[in-house]
Amino acid sequence: MRTVHMRHSAIAVGFALLSFCNQPIALARGSQIVRDDPLNSERIEHLPPEVRNAVIRMCEDHPPRAGHYFATYFENSRLIRLHFELLQCDGRTTFCRSDGCLRQEFGQTGGHYRLLKSYYGHSTN
Repeated sequence: MRTVHMRHSAIAVGFALLSFCNQPIALARGSQIVRDDPLNSERIEHLPPEVRNAVIRMCEDHPPRAGHYFATYFENSRLIRLHFELLQCDGRTTFCRSDGCLRQEFGQTGGHYRLLKSYYGHSTN
């Protein structure tokens, strides 16, 4: 009986060592460095259609790219605030002026978003 127990223990240790030895390879494959550009168009693409279309119209014929926190969500995503100092449209310099940068708030009603207000404010960063 003791021989069977030792054999099972040896097999268990062998599997543990194989698992341990293979783990760095699995970690190396799973831990690829993901580059997140400071400005990218994917942040625009993930906006709700009404908000996305409004932003694209503001950039006219230039592709918009947004920074982190360009869109902030409140009230379980029923309110979206856009911070235009974090938006870049190729060819257009800025959405800012001396009294601050453009802000827009979109609210969701009936499953769709609509512009609630547009104003200029200073960054809270």
